Amino acid sequence: MTIPGTFYNHGTQNELYTIHRAARLVGLPVHEITTAISNGTLAVNEVSGCKCVTLADLMDFVRGEK
Repeated sequence: MTIPGTFYNHGTQNELYTIHRAARLVGLPVHEITTAISNGTLAVNEVSGCKCVTLADLMDFVRGEK
């Protein structure tokens, strides 16, 4: 079953989440995720026209490691 807003890259084995889904996943407002992308803290990947972040980068951001 596919969860909307979730992508998987089989080449790099990265799980990717759209910005809206990522914010809901970690319980942060969307503007905090977009601010982190704007200031270069989170890298953005584009998948099928959607702006996404990797799960690993997202977890590092939440833990304060980025």
